[in-house]
Amino acid sequence: MNIDSNRLRDLRTSRQWSQEQLAELSGLNLRTIQRLESGAKISTESLRALAAVFEVPAESLLVRDPRFRPNAPSQAVLDAMLEGVVRGLDFTGITPRPAFWWFALAVVMVLGVGEAFAELLGPFPARLLGLIVLLPWIAACTRRLRDAGLSPWWQLISLAPVAGILVLLWLLTFPTKTASESEAHAEA
Repeated sequence: MNIDSNRLRDLRTSRQWSQEQLAELSGLNLRTIQRLESGAKISTESLRALAAVFEVPAESLLVRDPRFRPNAPSQAVLDAMLEGVVRGLDFTGITPRPAFWWFALAVVMVLGVGEAFAELLGPFPARLLGLIVLLPWIAACTRRLRDAGLSPWWQLISLAPVAGILVLLWLLTFPTKTASESEAHAEA
């Protein structure tokens, strides 16, 4: 875990403590405090000790992931959409649930744009666009079903007119099945 060294230093100086005083109050070594303020990784025990001394939640002392800044486009969302496009013909591996649904949103947006242009250019470009996104969609569904611990053959249920598509969408919402759950299921 990476500690937010600037926040740690600010909390210490706002209380007008020296590094030696913080080390004594937290029960940590002076050298540990110096390393943490210069950006070293922190152990869970040290994090808890510092959080208790400063009377703040432990998570507030950690570096926030820059991909999830509030009021800014999330890089993780864009990465998930891009990964779906890049792995468009890759039927191997898995796709986690959030990444899959961001890719699904991208597909819906592309199809919506295609339909909007269909009135200007005629129906052929929109149908062509639908065919172009079909294979990446099937590949993403395959990876997502595998991530949920299900057989990719479940996609065939979508051939049933309405209920089949609803059942497939329901299956795609299943949580990720961990390796230990898969092994326990295989043993049963």
